[in-house]
Amino acid sequence: MPAQFPEIDIAAAEVRLRGVVRETPLVSFPSGDPRIELRLKLECLQEVNAFKARGAWNQIAQLTPAQRSAGVVCSSSGNHGQALAWAAKRAGIHAVIVMPASAYPNKIEACRRHGAEVVLMPTRQACEDEVARQVAAGRVLVHPYDAARTIEGAGTTGLELVRQWPEVEAVLVPVGGGGLVSGIALALRRTLGERVLVVGVEPAGAPTLTLGIAAGEPVAPKIETSVQGLCPPSSGQWNIDVSRSCGVRTLLLDDAAILAGQERLVNEGGWTVEPAGAAAAAAVFSGRFAAEVGRSLLAARSATSPLRVAAVVSGGNPDPAQLAAVRART
Repeated sequence: MPAQFPEIDIAAAEVRLRGVVRETPLVSFPSGDPRIELRLKLECLQEVNAFKARGAWNQIAQLTPAQRSAGVVCSSSGNHGQALAWAAKRAGIHAVIVMPASAYPNKIEACRRHGAEVVLMPTRQACEDEVARQVAAGRVLVHPYDAARTIEGAGTTGLELVRQWPEVEAVLVPVGGGGLVSGIALALRRTLGERVLVVGVEPAGAPTLTLGIAAGEPVAPKIETSVQGLCPPSSGQWNIDVSRSCGVRTLLLDDAAILAGQERLVNEGGWTVEPAGAAAAAAVFSGRFAAEVGRSLLAARSATSPLRVAAVVSGGNPDPAQLAAVRART
């Protein structure tokens, strides 16, 4: 069990979140490989249809009275912004969500529907500059992934998973900035020890955690993926440090495999899932998990003794037109 990171208290976060966020279901789903027993952790059924509600509320719940009066700000292309807008509204706090103008219109409108002030900017750098201006004016930055309190909240997903399936042997997690995978990995190490393989699944065109783990610090690669939500400029230092300490492995998937995974979850599972949310399951469906990071674990497995694998479905806020096209392919 990692002795590091006493600042990250996932058990305390779970107490704060109780009665506010949902305990999402863990359901069986065909893996396509007789050696793999697959179960899906459906965070697409969470508040605001994304795991981001966990980290947002955990941060809001710990603000001081002065910070609550000052209000909060974040930069987000969608799910974190919606989650912060939802949490701030629930707590009676003003939220400013800075978003790229290229964000999905449904995600922009969802933030406004929750009562947040939305500021649209033309570029990623312009978003960062606007957030810096808002922070200088006194608002509290709520980071989407690179913060101890965000990791705490995301890690509660892992504690639920352990209770729901203590026999789990491998957990696959979609990776954008790395808040979810680092939180889940830390939760698993503190409860089940080293026996569970934790795999972060990234688009091949946005290998930010893969490069960050290798370098030990944030690396900003050229981003070449269409999967919104999994393409930050870099992973955060917190996320890299926790992931390295917990032995997180990474796996890179091309966009086509991720989109094929989304199609299967939507059309066979009947869930509303965005491409980013489908990445972990897609790693199983495509055979890449079995061929790469899961290969040694599967060597002696069979249909009578399958490897127990959980994949987190992290978000369910797709672009409506994209979702309609996916459903039309049934």
